Amino acid sequence: MSKSRNEAVNQRIATASRSVSRRVISVVAAACAVLLLWQAAVVGFGIPNYIVPPPLSVLKAFVTEGKILWLQTAFTLMGAAIGLVVSISFATSTAVAFAMNRGLAQASLPVLIAFRSMPAAAIAPIIMLILGRGLNTSIAVVAIVTFFPLLVNLARGLVTVDRNAVELLHVYGASRWQQLRYMRVPFAMPFLFTGLRVAGASAILGAMLSEWITGSRGLGNLILESGEMRETEILWAAVLVSVVIALTVFWLTSAAERLVVHWRQP
Repeated sequence: MSKSRNEAVNQRIATASRSVSRRVISVVAAACAVLLLWQAAVVGFGIPNYIVPPPLSVLKAFVTEGKILWLQTAFTLMGAAIGLVVSISFATSTAVAFAMNRGLAQASLPVLIAFRSMPAAAIAPIIMLILGRGLNTSIAVVAIVTFFPLLVNLARGLVTVDRNAVELLHVYGASRWQQLRYMRVPFAMPFLFTGLRVAGASAILGAMLSEWITGSRGLGNLILESGEMRETEILWAAVLVSVVIALTVFWLTSAAERLVVHWRQP
């Protein structure tokens, strides 16, 4: 029994690896096509370098300014990752509380919606006054930006369950926590990954927004400073790095979903 289970796990890992390999090849081909179109547009329309530099100049900036790009990227990734972990923790606990207590959900949801309607650009300066400039503000902004999509998807997943499964657990006398563990959490996993795909990209944008407003280190501040100094090669390199990070988070989340929620695959 254990051998067949291990074989099934290895087969799922191999299938996920092949899927990731195909995606990497398609991404590389699409990136090459984009670079060719970029070069053709710059040459064909005569766009000056101080507006849109050619791709070779941007690629050269990765070599000459690689250390700066790496340090700023690492700072942004740190803020986004820690903020996302904090957001997942709070969103999970809140969604579980809502699933166990409908009255609490009905009372709290209008407050959360009102809080979500506040733009992050308006909240970030207030957070900066409280926490100061630096990593703590980035973590707080990322947690706020990513909390709501995670909460909404998790709360929906925890209540969207199969009625036959609910009746079966009632027949066996399962407690509310047993229902949560064996029924609601597995059914909520696809919703969790849906929220993670949205929150992953929002985490990078939230960290960069915090850096724009507070002037702390990171890709956001690097883009702002290079734009003011007309260093367009570094600016476009930083933009490309942020886009690649957001796409990578999206694809890794999708691959993890296929591996973890394999029982939902057709």
